[in-house]
Amino acid sequence: MSQLPSDAARKLLEAVDSGAMPASHLGLSVEELRECLGQPVSDDVEPVPDNVEPVPDDAEIEKRREAIQRLFMAPFEDFLFDGERTEKEVGRIPRSSTEPIWNWIQEDVLPDTFPDMLDRVHRHLDSGDEEALSAAITVMQEATAAAMSAALERSETEPEHFDRLMKKLGDFAILEDAREIADVFMILDEVRQMHYEVPRLISSFDDIMVSSVRDIYDRLYERDPDRAIYLALALMGRLEFPWQILRLARKVAQRSDDTMISRTDFSILGERLIKRLESIADHFRGLRPGLSDLSELHGLIVEFSDLSSGITKEIELLRIGNWGQRLLTSRNLISTAVGDEFSHYLKDLSNALPLQRVGGFGRGGPRRVDVSRLPDDERVIRILRELDFMDDVKPLAKAIGAQNAFDRTQPELEAYVVSYEDAIIEELRYSEADEAENAEAYLAVACELSKRVCGASASSTLTKRGRIALQASA
Repeated sequence: MSQLPSDAARKLLEAVDSGAMPASHLGLSVEELRECLGQPVSDDVEPVPDNVEPVPDDAEIEKRREAIQRLFMAPFEDFLFDGERTEKEVGRIPRSSTEPIWNWIQEDVLPDTFPDMLDRVHRHLDSGDEEALSAAITVMQEATAAAMSAALERSETEPEHFDRLMKKLGDFAILEDAREIADVFMILDEVRQMHYEVPRLISSFDDIMVSSVRDIYDRLYERDPDRAIYLALALMGRLEFPWQILRLARKVAQRSDDTMISRTDFSILGERLIKRLESIADHFRGLRPGLSDLSELHGLIVEFSDLSSGITKEIELLRIGNWGQRLLTSRNLISTAVGDEFSHYLKDLSNALPLQRVGGFGRGGPRRVDVSRLPDDERVIRILRELDFMDDVKPLAKAIGAQNAFDRTQPELEAYVVSYEDAIIEELRYSEADEAENAEAYLAVACELSKRVCGASASSTLTKRGRIALQASA
């Protein structure tokens, strides 16, 4: 050690003095280490005894706390979601609920024993003994389950206790979250077995996984029928496509239609899917055509289409059934809103590519392009955005019941574009010099809109016709 460079020797001594590296780990006392390094014992720095652990800073304490909470919450991790909620849903817990529940457990549910359990978890976490750590976490979860259940039962019969609990948690929905957490802790073995059998993210809930989970569910149902549904709810949180949970429902109920499944415990799962469809449809209620965020609407339409199609692939939705009727009601609401949105697109197209009537022939008379001013950029951008929305919705039109609206609007737009193409070519041939620039600008807009409405071939043809017309007028 005496051969160490001075900087290295200084850093080593600083580590020993701070307690980050006990001198005993080097097989020497502090004094022997200083002597080897040729450093005198400092008069103003008191050496840290070899058996004193370094004190963690605030960041390290917070990191440890988060690690323990993650381990503690692992059984119900599949229930957690980010963001706010408008109502309590069974099997869905916002992450914001975990902090008040954690504090309630520490301070009120297990105030005497929880600190000791935390200390044991800390020690095993630091030592890296995974088996001991897992056992300590399990003890904590099982003790918490029993104590939480007792406290929640007491709140149902003692108003004063209920009031204190509400004051502590702050919201009745959080109290219901706590009840679900306690129930999940009561079926720890089955939840952990399910976690072992299936991956964290299931892109395809295949027959092998369905059978495996069904076996776990059946055994749990025999032992604890009231809590067995939480296993299915936890599984649902792992599915990339949540409607695939209906495969398990079919397997358990041994029926494939909604009227029978809705009478089983699995009705909770189907109800969640149908409620999501209704929630999406509610976004379309009372929309004002032309004033909507079309990008947001498209995203909602995609989700509705995927979810409704997924449900109908997994189970038979009967028109006489409650779920089938609610799906149709939601789809009709969306299709009506989309039809209303499409209804003003012809007007917006004519505003972007204006034609003015000439002569005294009334509505059936000839029209010519209004090139008195340059195209209005705002109007052009508006119709382009709307046409993009139509194009995005086209493959989903049947799924949302908007095919009729699409079939009605598309020919109207095509007819207007075709009539405008003839008019702009005529204008290019005979426009005055002071209006030629405006006419060319309208030609460029018409080519772009023709591409969106009539296709690339029609747009290419219009471009060629326009070039010939410009050459003829030169």
